[in-house]
Amino acid sequence: MKIVNLICCFCLLLMGIVAISQPTPVLAQGENNEEELQITTKYPKIEVTSGGSAEFEVELKLTSESGSEPRLFDLTATGPKDWLVYITAAYPKDKRIASVRVSPGLGVGEKIIVNAAPSYWLLPEPGEYPIILEATSGELTSTYELTVVVTAKYTLNLTSPTGLYNTSVTAGKDNYFSIDIENNSSATVDNITLSSSKPEEWAVDFSLDKVDSLAAGDYQTIDVNIKPPPKAIAGDYLLTLKASGSQASASDISIRVTVKTPTVWGWVGVIIVVAVIAGLLVTFRRFSRR
Repeated sequence: MKIVNLICCFCLLLMGIVAISQPTPVLAQGENNEEELQITTKYPKIEVTSGGSAEFEVELKLTSESGSEPRLFDLTATGPKDWLVYITAAYPKDKRIASVRVSPGLGVGEKIIVNAAPSYWLLPEPGEYPIILEATSGELTSTYELTVVVTAKYTLNLTSPTGLYNTSVTAGKDNYFSIDIENNSSATVDNITLSSSKPEEWAVDFSLDKVDSLAAGDYQTIDVNIKPPPKAIAGDYLLTLKASGSQASASDISIRVTVKTPTVWGWVGVIIVVAVIAGLLVTFRRFSRR
């Protein structure tokens, strides 16, 4: 009888130990209710030239331990100051959205497009610019950082400050014409040299034939001395001016140059004509007397 009682006690003890080691139903239910939103993209960094725009294709995937009810997520995307940042559907891309419904348990999540571009008047300096995407549904929030890598945009212009691309000059004398070198880039342009294509025997000199560096948005005015040879024939000629830097070259500009003969040579010509006419009259009178 004592042996039977000992066996019963031992069995009760084992049952109690097993019961204590099992997790409670409340903890298991809590684990099954966990949800998580994953935000991913193949290309978290996109490189653009200054002033350009970037498009990030982003995927939102919802995982849930229990249930398959979709959740509506509010979407926001923020970027640097004076940048235009907005979200569109993956298709059609022209439809801007502020929220998206995501269903759990799918192999492929919901895809959206995050668009980022500086304002039309802004040329950002080279560097990395963060774009923050946030998706929120109740207490469930997920954020993701995208990056726009901006590289320099180089644009060098050669212009006339007066807007005129023609000038009159006197043969054999110094004649001056002004030009502007404009750096419309987003970064400095270095080692800018000036040159010309000119008619034969002409002299074209620049007040400054090399600019070591020109900052973004800055300009440099340069005087050009145009000197045709003394015996240049009066008329119109074409002169081409050029500017070239280490990072960019400006488009050539053509100047129409009208050459005038010096006043003294004009008087000389008049005297010669008068002398010829006088000689002809004298000759005519002599022959008429005979």
